[in-house]
Amino acid sequence: MIRCERASIERGGQLVVETVSLAVRAGEAWAVIGTSGAGKSTLLAAVATAVPLHGGEILVHGQSVRRAAERVRRLVGYVPDSLPDWPGLRAAEFLELFAVAAGLVGDAMRQAVDKSLAMAGLAGSGRMELQSLDAGHAKHLLIARSLLHDPEVLVMDDPFSGLDPLERPAIERLIGDAHLMGRTVLAAIDDARVPSCFTHLAVLREGRLIAEGRNDPTAFAGGQRWRFGLRCPGRGTEVARVVGPLGEDSRAVDDDTVTLRIDPAQYRPQEIIAAVVRAGLPVEAAGYDPPWQAQLLEPQPG
Repeated sequence: MIRCERASIERGGQLVVETVSLAVRAGEAWAVIGTSGAGKSTLLAAVATAVPLHGGEILVHGQSVRRAAERVRRLVGYVPDSLPDWPGLRAAEFLELFAVAAGLVGDAMRQAVDKSLAMAGLAGSGRMELQSLDAGHAKHLLIARSLLHDPEVLVMDDPFSGLDPLERPAIERLIGDAHLMGRTVLAAIDDARVPSCFTHLAVLREGRLIAEGRNDPTAFAGGQRWRFGLRCPGRGTEVARVVGPLGEDSRAVDDDTVTLRIDPAQYRPQEIIAAVVRAGLPVEAAGYDPPWQAQLLEPQPG
């Protein structure tokens, strides 16, 4: 559905995406992660035809972003990182402008606006002015805009930015539902907290694709040890002894917290937690610390 073939993009005379090749199949949901300046947003903007390619090619459902930009735009729903500065414009009016541009008029336009507002969690908010929206509502409105023409592909620049913890699950469900309905999703995520609604992961570093695979730690860097933490109130030292044989560098940080490095291909997190529980010790919380996707972004030795 989305195919990047040695795609290169310049901005301000600087090469910010360099010879990236990536294949995203129909119905997959990909998260693109990388540190600030890695080229994530620029790559997605090029897929959505919002910035030009300077080398290589990007195809969306076989259509070239270079030679068939208008056809690509009909296939893609794009969520940029921020709303335009249009004072006095109301949310519904903002959506109507884009609905008309997509060829929707009359009842079809009004139904598309109402439906997209509801799908993005903004039902009843059409009269709100753009400048009055907080960051969370602004992101919801951009997502509503992307859904107006019922696109086959969603391209989302950091869909979770500006959302509070209670809002994030709703967008995760929307992405998961899109994937289940056969839509293809490509999203840039700045904080590398990649939820399970994404099927695959791509890692950019300084404009280059350095890793890709399923959204599963066992799919990346075979044999790599990921930092894992357990919170076990008052029993840190005992827990460190129990989990020591299941990983490397097991230690009690304090009375309540244990860290170690694990190879999930050898011992899954569930098995480590089960070993602690079988030993009669409490587990209040456990997980990769930081998330294993964020650990992919850390500088590698050598």
